[in-house]
Amino acid sequence: MERRGFHKLAGLAGLDLLLGHFFPAAALQAPSRNHASPATRREWDGYLVGAAYYPEWWPPEEWELDFRQMRDLGINTVRMGEFAWALLEPAPGKFAFDWMDRALAVAGRYGIRAVLATPTASVPPWLFQLHPDVLSGNSSGPFTYGGRKGYNTNSPNFLAASERITTALAEHYGHHPSVIGWQLDNEPGHPPQSFDPVSEKAFQTWLKQRYGTLDELNRIWNGAFWSNRFSDWSQIRFPSNSAEGGWQPAISLAYRRFFSDSFLNHLRIQADILHAKTKNQVVFTNWPAPTWSVDVFAAAQFLDATAWDNYVSAPGVSRFQRQYTAGFLSDFCRCAGPNQRFLCAEQNAYAPPNAPPEGLRLQAYVDLAHGSHGQLYFEWRRPLAGGEEHRPSFIKGFDGEINPAKPVLERICKELDRLGRRLAGAETRSDIALVYDFSNEWAQGYGGVGDRNPRYNAEMQSFYAGMKVLGRNIDVVPPGADYTRYRLVIASNLRLIDDSTVDHLRAFVAGGGTLVLNYRAATQDTDNSMRRTLAPGPFADIAGVRSEAILDLFEYNAAAGNLDPDLAAALGIQFHAAEPVFRPRTAIELLTLRGAEAIATVRGGGPMSGRPAITRNRHGKGQLIYVGCDSTDDAFYETLARVAGDASSLKPLIAAPYGVEVTSRQDAHSTYYFLLNLTRTAHEKIELPQPMEDLIGERSSVTQIALGALDVAVLASPNRTGR
Repeated sequence: MERRGFHKLAGLAGLDLLLGHFFPAAALQAPSRNHASPATRREWDGYLVGAAYYPEWWPPEEWELDFRQMRDLGINTVRMGEFAWALLEPAPGKFAFDWMDRALAVAGRYGIRAVLATPTASVPPWLFQLHPDVLSGNSSGPFTYGGRKGYNTNSPNFLAASERITTALAEHYGHHPSVIGWQLDNEPGHPPQSFDPVSEKAFQTWLKQRYGTLDELNRIWNGAFWSNRFSDWSQIRFPSNSAEGGWQPAISLAYRRFFSDSFLNHLRIQADILHAKTKNQVVFTNWPAPTWSVDVFAAAQFLDATAWDNYVSAPGVSRFQRQYTAGFLSDFCRCAGPNQRFLCAEQNAYAPPNAPPEGLRLQAYVDLAHGSHGQLYFEWRRPLAGGEEHRPSFIKGFDGEINPAKPVLERICKELDRLGRRLAGAETRSDIALVYDFSNEWAQGYGGVGDRNPRYNAEMQSFYAGMKVLGRNIDVVPPGADYTRYRLVIASNLRLIDDSTVDHLRAFVAGGGTLVLNYRAATQDTDNSMRRTLAPGPFADIAGVRSEAILDLFEYNAAAGNLDPDLAAALGIQFHAAEPVFRPRTAIELLTLRGAEAIATVRGGGPMSGRPAITRNRHGKGQLIYVGCDSTDDAFYETLARVAGDASSLKPLIAAPYGVEVTSRQDAHSTYYFLLNLTRTAHEKIELPQPMEDLIGERSSVTQIALGALDVAVLASPNRTGR
């Protein structure tokens, strides 16, 4: 897809101050890489098992007990400081680091290392009092003081204050022996709107740089529609209270790009300071999820690792496929992070009372199995007062006792301390890829502006979960990735596309790959305008199929009263006559074969009945599978995955029962296999393809393994490709 690096988009705040200070001329010519490359930054030795800790909440005499309990449990890392700006800088330019110095000293005495955070996720009252524009706003109006986040990444006052506190922290702790890394901010990019006068002016400047002239902007945005033809840049305003229809799709997408660029600029400023002033300390940020509102792939230009906050629901209380969400987001971070380095920066430290505590151990191994270098639980102690005063934590209440999952938590710490060192250099190799594109996500799915039909991420995760039945690793990559390493590529909801991506994917198929596209594929350009074509657009010849029309189930459905309930119940998709009929979710296309074969058909659709719903066509050495529908059923995507896997000659890494996820990692010596029983069904015997080492049980020459409910196994064999 078309990608404009944020480093080229000078003047995000639309002010000369930013143009000259935060965007020096040299920085506009190339990506910001004035720091040591990820390969030369400090490698974490072993696996980080840690907790978020807030020493500022507690009297110093209690720190000793806290850190001693952490050590006894097996915790080796704490994250501190992400909401402590007012305590670290109690007045402009006046810093108070003595209390953090003492906390680090106590932690160090117990062998606990620290990740410090830049504290910019919550501005101090004095900063808002001096400069109200440091907070932004949303469609309801400007933010007043209180709460967290909401800061204005386009405000020169906010950016200057952020630079000042980050510089002071870097100079004070950049060579501290107990500090192993830095987290930039906290869950950046949320909330996903910045509607305020400063950001509005910045957006206008950003648009000038992107489109050059108003004539070009009006051409691309189709200013003739609804008389939205602009004659001055200042006429382009935020839709804080729009009339019917709101912003046009092209404007909404432009805003999402601007919003992402603004946050990336804010993070890059901090990263550059830390890289210049620290030594052997890894710099990352904790995305609330990598799929939310900021281009995580672009952030790899200045981060040493990627992280996300894992709050996927507890195993054992929801359908097991829910855990694939964690795998998907971890694989995303692994692929977005330099050298596959990522960690889970927050994770629940407790199991709800209706869930088995063994689920905590399973989730820890899901992280490890997908390549994580650590997990930091949230949190050690909940506050006595504050917005999270009722949130469970390691400490079950205020009696100082660890919660009832303590035996499981002790086991996690002990096992991951041992296994983490062995797996520290192991990487993941995949031959299946999902193409994730932020332009398509912003246009289709998440984040307030233009969020009419939030289906992009859900559909992507449905395909991912379905592909897990193949028992192989999966990468999540941008459209411009090197596809030659993959046998199967799924490009779900790839509606916005440019010609270079079309050529890239066509070459992949011609060279022998299997490509999966779905409904409305390749029907729009990268500015969110329609191409003059029907789906699958420029892929029509190699897909051997054409979409003539589409049944939109948002418009026609029983709940809205415009589709008879009996007809709605009968409507479905079927692969073979003897197989189940799957329920559609949002759309079914009317497909006409032009050389392809039908591998699934419409059922109960009146004139559509019997028409193709999913097709397959050979092209060159490969083939293209076109999915003209979606579904509410997990089994739909699993059935489709088996078809695609057979077409790609993919076999499981290890044949495992349904609901047991299989992944692998490898280093120069061994291939490591993970068996993760995501279900409450025990399996007494799983046959292994060759004798292996059982790393958890510390047994050699194992030929079969047993898995209890929510149980895991980590196996090793002499080095092999695992492909």
